[in-house]
Amino acid sequence: MNKIKNLISNLLRSTAIKNGIWMYLLQFFNAVVPMLTLPYLTRVLGAEVYGVFTIALNLIMYLQVVVEYGFNLSATRKAALRGRDGLDQTFTAVLCARMILLILCGGFIILYGVLHMDNANAARALGILFLCLIGSCVQVNWIFQGLQEMRYISLVNIISRVISMICVFIFVRTPDDLLLYCLLYSISPLLSGFIGLVLACRRYGLRLIKISYLEIISELKDGFYVFTTELSAKVFSAIGVTFMGIMVDWSRMDSADVGIFGSIQKLATILQLAWLPISQVLYPISGRHMKDGFSAGKEFVYRVRRIVLPLFAGAALFISAISRWLVPLLFGSEYGARSYWAIPLLLWLVLAINNGFFGVHILLASGHDKEYSGCFQIGVAITVVSNWILIYIFQGTGAAIAPALSEAALGILLYRQIRKLDQKII
Repeated sequence: MNKIKNLISNLLRSTAIKNGIWMYLLQFFNAVVPMLTLPYLTRVLGAEVYGVFTIALNLIMYLQVVVEYGFNLSATRKAALRGRDGLDQTFTAVLCARMILLILCGGFIILYGVLHMDNANAARALGILFLCLIGSCVQVNWIFQGLQEMRYISLVNIISRVISMICVFIFVRTPDDLLLYCLLYSISPLLSGFIGLVLACRRYGLRLIKISYLEIISELKDGFYVFTTELSAKVFSAIGVTFMGIMVDWSRMDSADVGIFGSIQKLATILQLAWLPISQVLYPISGRHMKDGFSAGKEFVYRVRRIVLPLFAGAALFISAISRWLVPLLFGSEYGARSYWAIPLLLWLVLAINNGFFGVHILLASGHDKEYSGCFQIGVAITVVSNWILIYIFQGTGAAIAPALSEAALGILLYRQIRKLDQKII
């Protein structure tokens, strides 16, 4: 009995376990808040208006990847390995690089608005959601994650999300409140970004220092392979909505279909939120194990995978089994006719988690950024082609099936790359 108590006590004192608890608390709120607001919004806004929001948010998510530029992993790795040494230089270079990228994204949004003057509501929604990108520009989660002190940023994000949720229930009442909802949605990343920045500056004594443009370019080079990989990952998860939005512009599809697809996709997204804290806590640990050698690090990741993956596969199977009743219950009766879309989307999630072990925790954690990015470039080409063909022929059903097929192809590519590295080491 004393041994069990000592084991539990040691686990609770573990930095990794503490970070995991804080990350799970954050992801719990990230999962619960959408599940509280989404059923309300799908009914209040309606499938068509919610579809307009889904298309605008989908574009913002692409631009968010551009602004973040892979620093959430490349800069996190530096902070984890170096500690507080040289943190001011990395902080300044990352912030300057992100500000440049933010300006470029702002130019894209202006151009989008000019080209979509006939759909002013969608252009205005995108313009308001630009506030999310400002929050992403100043966020310093990579510092807290690298130094393994996630409780601070977790608390900030939780408070910001709760404030945003309360405002949605109070102020969003009709489909005409779309733009107001976009503003309220942006509150969370904007608040968490700036409050997190202030906290990091005070706790770690961060300050902006004089750097050369070469140092900014160096940070961009360090994050390039991660950025291309994350952009490819975004394509894997979001290209369906992108092509559906194009079909809406071509009058081959109604925006209501996009709203329905975006809502049902949230079932997979919620499970993905449960996976993210595991991945974020595991990443620095995987990197340290890789110092003992590629084979030793790989075996560690495989051991964790054998425990974690079946849990998510079981959860996905259960949700798939009850999706026929769950979808109309959560989102409304007009969404129920497409409840079967949840099955391939949940399969895609399980395959994506498996690929996370292969890609992030083996290839990327071992420093094989180029090999990891190369697999994704091929995978993204497969994704684009398969989504375009299937959506063009089968519309929403094709959008639900294509991600799973693309993720399966990516898994084969990543596994083959790992085998090549094993053979090279031997």
